[in-house]
Amino acid sequence: MVISTNGVKPYTLVRRRAVLVFAQPEYEGLRIEARLDVDLRTFLDLQMLSGAGTTDSDPESLRAAFTMFGDQILDAWNLHDEDGTVLTADAAGFLSLPPTLGTAILGAWSEAVTSAGEALTSE
Repeated sequence: MVISTNGVKPYTLVRRRAVLVFAQPEYEGLRIEARLDVDLRTFLDLQMLSGAGTTDSDPESLRAAFTMFGDQILDAWNLHDEDGTVLTADAAGFLSLPPTLGTAILGAWSEAVTSAGEALTSE
């Protein structure tokens, strides 16, 4: 139930989710569902930990960034390992990825989260 204050109905913030898009042909068929509208604290912490805008990243900060992404942003994916093992869509699964795929996912999310509009959001 929404209660108005001074006759003005409050605005309800709806947090967007997205299916990430990858330009690399080797990731064709990969489906990653993630939260787009995280709180600013999470967004800024993730940017700081991942070393955005710098040329050197501390390995422990990168581990923390990938863990944060897996636990707080990643919703679902269709990833299986070479032997058919389903990789869980969480920090443990994210940390088991090859570095190129992990950074590609984080990059696609960073691009999607800073894009205006609804073009990348899922239904």
